[in-house]
Amino acid sequence: MSTRMERVEETLRRAIADVLLVGGLRDPRLQGVTFSVTGVKVDADLTLARVFVDILSQGADEAAVLAGLRAAAAAVRHELREKVQMRRLPTLRFERDTSIHQGLQVERILAEIRDQDAGRTPDKDGA
Repeated sequence: MSTRMERVEETLRRAIADVLLVGGLRDPRLQGVTFSVTGVKVDADLTLARVFVDILSQGADEAAVLAGLRAAAAAVRHELREKVQMRRLPTLRFERDTSIHQGLQVERILAEIRDQDAGRTPDKDGA
């Protein structure tokens, strides 16, 4: 990926996070829910930006939160016009970032394997 595209994605990530934090979205599905913008992936033609969010609030209805963010995408994009200097702002599509959850699952599985290996005694061959 080019350095320019990485800069565009990071600029959008920061600006979107700022808009969501300060913008005060009024959607009831987003009230009292904490989430963070973990990344943005922009298509090569800069027409679509996939915005990855991690929902931090325990017990939050993830589907409802994503629906609220998707409903607010146009308003967020409008706010971005004042913060980001781009000829054309991409359309925003909010998605749940599952990488943190997947990483935790991998860590849990590795811990189970370590615990199993620690419980085994070596054979008489030392294996």
